[in-house]
Amino acid sequence: MAYLDLPLFLVRSGEMAQIFQEIQLAVNRLNKDNFPNKVGADDILKGDSATGRTLLKDHSTSLRKLEWLEWPIPLVVPVQPATTTGSLDCGGFFLWDPVKFPGGSWYLEAAMQVTSGGTATAQLKNGATVVGSVSTTNTTWTVVRSAALTMPTSQVALTVTLTSSSTSYTAYLWAARLIYVP
Repeated sequence: MAYLDLPLFLVRSGEMAQIFQEIQLAVNRLNKDNFPNKVGADDILKGDSATGRTLLKDHSTSLRKLEWLEWPIPLVVPVQPATTTGSLDCGGFFLWDPVKFPGGSWYLEAAMQVTSGGTATAQLKNGATVVGSVSTTNTTWTVVRSAALTMPTSQVALTVTLTSSSTSYTAYLWAARLIYVP
């Protein structure tokens, strides 16, 4: 286990130094005996979710048992927005395997904008086949979400392509992600 040694002499406020010293002391004395009131999985999971074939097995937890309403899966998150006046493969791929991912609804969501008068479109593709797409005519950043997607029935590599409606307009994509809704 690591040892925390904060440079308390740099803290000018006596109160802050005392707070940091308490944190340091607590971290340096951590052990399992410090937590007499354990939080069990049933306290975190939905009350009636562990029934039938969805019982917890092999230390795994079904996504459906968690309280989150949706799960984002990043597909494209460039440091700077991707831009094009034509068509641009935004890089990377997501290996979709229907055996490994749960049923439920899947959506494509993207943060996009386009120069005035144009249309920017982001497409989720399986090779040349378009799985889903989103478009915007907004000249400021906006997040758009597709209708529910019909995901492939076999393992495929999914990619994201950004297109502009014309070479007269610049399309921008800041992020694209899949959204899973159980």
